[in-house]
Amino acid sequence: MANIAGAEAAILTRFQANWSRTPIALPNGPEIDKANSDGDFQPWVFFETGVSTSNLRGVGRPGDQLWEYLGLITIHVFVPVGIGAAPAKALATEAGEIFRAAEFYRETPGCCVRSWAPRIDGGGPATDDKNWWRVTATIPFEYLHRG
Repeated sequence: MANIAGAEAAILTRFQANWSRTPIALPNGPEIDKANSDGDFQPWVFFETGVSTSNLRGVGRPGDQLWEYLGLITIHVFVPVGIGAAPAKALATEAGEIFRAAEFYRETPGCCVRSWAPRIDGGGPATDDKNWWRVTATIPFEYLHRG
């Protein structure tokens, strides 16, 4: 049966299936290689989702009501300091486009994830060690659940 945990898993699966440009780091996930075989830093992304609210969106009998969960998909792109902002912005834009106006996770009738237009921020220093520059793509999503 579909639920919000499954919806967030489907969001991650969609990203992993459509993204091969960089390693992907996840919350509480395994450590990723941030350097190539020569030891030079390489771009990478940190992927996360978060739900901000859940509301009853329609009327009906218990078990047949429409619930709406609203949240954000956040893809932080990290590039080595000194290569400029353009490579990070290009990667963030490409990552965000995976979710532009998408609808998926529709296997259960009355349930689906919808995502909207990505927003790319201006970027900035990413770490205290001053090795990384960050640009973030943020994509709003809703998970609709009939239950």
